[in-house]
Amino acid sequence: MDTKTQLLDIIQDYVDYPVEEIETDKSFKATAGVDSFVFIEMVGSIEDRFGISIPNIDLKNFTTINDIVSYIDYRKSA
Repeated sequence: MDTKTQLLDIIQDYVDYPVEEIETDKSFKATAGVDSFVFIEMVGSIEDRFGISIPNIDLKNFTTINDIVSYIDYRKSA
């Protein structure tokens, strides 16, 4: 399963509608409708699923789903 599919699987646990409706190149928080608290919980799930640690300073770079996918792929390859 690719990174984007796994990420969308995680996100599905936090939103009340099909993740297929989330545009992966648009502002994630706005289109997914998650608040900061839910986002932090989601980041914990992402860290667990992908076996990475995401410093808080990096979270400001998570604007779109594609940004998060790129970050995960980069961290996994490092």
